[in-house]
Amino acid sequence: MSRLDDLSPHELGRYALAAHEAGHGVVHKALGDKVAWVRLGSGGGCTRTRVQTLDHDVIGSLAGQEAQALWISRRLGWSFGSALSLARKSSGHDLAHVRKVIGRSGLSLGAAQSRARSLVRSNWGRIDRAATRLYRSGQLSGWDL
Repeated sequence: MSRLDDLSPHELGRYALAAHEAGHGVVHKALGDKVAWVRLGSGGGCTRTRVQTLDHDVIGSLAGQEAQALWISRRLGWSFGSALSLARKSSGHDLAHVRKVIGRSGLSLGAAQSRARSLVRSNWGRIDRAATRLYRSGQLSGWDL
């Protein structure tokens, strides 16, 4: 892995985005969902999944910002609260999706956030390793998570 001190702000942002997408993918796999791939592009990232339940959809959608915040906190030394505020700003699409579907799920927003945070933390090693590989390659298959 590149030393983080040697990366430009743009590359640090791309690395944090890789953690975000790896968080979606690894948490979906942990929940038993099918993950086709995770990708980084010039305008953002994308994770292609087939979820088993709407609860999984909500939890997996929130896992991206949780993983990004944990990466920023652990790798860049930010407080988790500040890192989460930043991650939420770049998670608009995910959060809009959660707002749209959470009423049909069996979870409250607080319960979904708590479950996403717990799964990210308990799978952090997998997420961190996947983020490094995704940062380098730009794409991982579900098998690579």
